[in-house]
Amino acid sequence: METYYFKRYRRTGPGHATGTVTDEVQFAADSAAQAQTSVRRRFGSGFGAAMDWEKDFARLEDQHGNVIAQWLNGFADA
Repeated sequence: METYYFKRYRRTGPGHATGTVTDEVQFAADSAAQAQTSVRRRFGSGFGAAMDWEKDFARLEDQHGNVIAQWLNGFADA
């Protein structure tokens, strides 16, 4: 199993896709696909409702910091 990180970021400015990590959840999964499924099941609309998409965005990253998926405006971007 590999380690994956689901992170919420605070944007550095309006529309930016860079920022500072504000929350992070670490979990294990057999693959990137399984990690994405886990994020959808665990957080689904729950994190979306708590996000201010003007100021925040979220990413799923592997243990090497590679971005697997990101949510810039409430929808998953590949």
